[in-house]
Amino acid sequence: MMANITLRKLNLVFIFLVVFLSTCSSAPQQVLVDTAVPNAATLPAEATAVPTIAIEATPTVFLPLVTTPPGKFFGIYFRQYWTNESVALHMPPADQAAGKKHTSVGWFINLEDDAFTIPVAEMSNNNLYRQLEELWKAGYVSFVNLGTNANADQILLGERDKEIGYLAEFYKAWIDKGEGRKAMIAPMQEMNGDWTVYGRESSSKEYKQAYQYIVDMFLEKGVGRSQVLWVFAPNGWNNPAQPERAFENYYPGDDVVDFVGFSSYNYGYCPDTVDVSAIWESYHEIFEPYINRMQAMAPSKPVIIAETATTAYYGRDLSDNSVKDEWLIDTYNHLASNPAVFGVYYFSFGKFDGYSCDFEINPDGAFVNGYKKALENPTYQYLSIQDLSSIR
Repeated sequence: MMANITLRKLNLVFIFLVVFLSTCSSAPQQVLVDTAVPNAATLPAEATAVPTIAIEATPTVFLPLVTTPPGKFFGIYFRQYWTNESVALHMPPADQAAGKKHTSVGWFINLEDDAFTIPVAEMSNNNLYRQLEELWKAGYVSFVNLGTNANADQILLGERDKEIGYLAEFYKAWIDKGEGRKAMIAPMQEMNGDWTVYGRESSSKEYKQAYQYIVDMFLEKGVGRSQVLWVFAPNGWNNPAQPERAFENYYPGDDVVDFVGFSSYNYGYCPDTVDVSAIWESYHEIFEPYINRMQAMAPSKPVIIAETATTAYYGRDLSDNSVKDEWLIDTYNHLASNPAVFGVYYFSFGKFDGYSCDFEINPDGAFVNGYKKALENPTYQYLSIQDLSSIR
């Protein structure tokens, strides 16, 4: 016990010295100005145009990384309902294509799902519990994007109390199986866009209150604060005509967030969006400005890329997977070198929200070469749930 107390004291002294030296730095302030893409408001949820917003970014200390993690993690989304069979069918080939095991798998579920409408006596039939467990057994941490067709005010009025209550109870039943079970949960992801009910009909203040409301209901159901990795996951882009939708306005606070992350995509010259916006975008356009803003917003939180992908359409009517390969290698190497970034998820959906932009990492079943080349960077490693939790 005394050894632990002494170690904690030394850690506090070290953190104090790092903060003190950082605040004494004479480094100049940097003004970040993002470039807007015309008419980008009509793009789908993953649109990557950037609003014109001036943010002053001051030097910050990324406190969680005082305890250096063993590396950065990487994850993936597939359009799948995760059963034992689908995990066995899709994940081993993905791991083989990456040259190493994925840490995490992202997926979506809504509060209105059957999983949360009635109690389920046989938990293996519950859509939340089942997917959490099948991925966990195969060694993957779930990143659950929790959507809803309610707005934030309806949640605050208790109109989804039953569903949130069941969600928390089923999650608790799952973690009670032991062995360190834990998942990442992002309540009402991409809340700063207008493509969801809660995005269109909720103010940033209402969203923050609803996020806190969900966390509090988990606590009431016996799920401790340390038993969930809570994620704040907006879209990087917001409509430049609505500066109030900048993601900073929605941040619910350090006390209820473990990771901050954002969605950002390279739509390039995708035929489905080319009439709205056509521009090939790289790390410096669609990641770096948002990472800097997130650091300024929450300097003590690790940043994750909650969703990203690239098209192969590098020009009008021009598609080439070798160009996709180059984008992947360049982007993942940049993310690996950025000390604020802790992980990245590739969004391998062929079609989403009605748009088909050749985002799949394995078109026609064959994985593009650039994915493995990108992940050859030794910074990317398989991390355990203990590793993920160690820097929260």
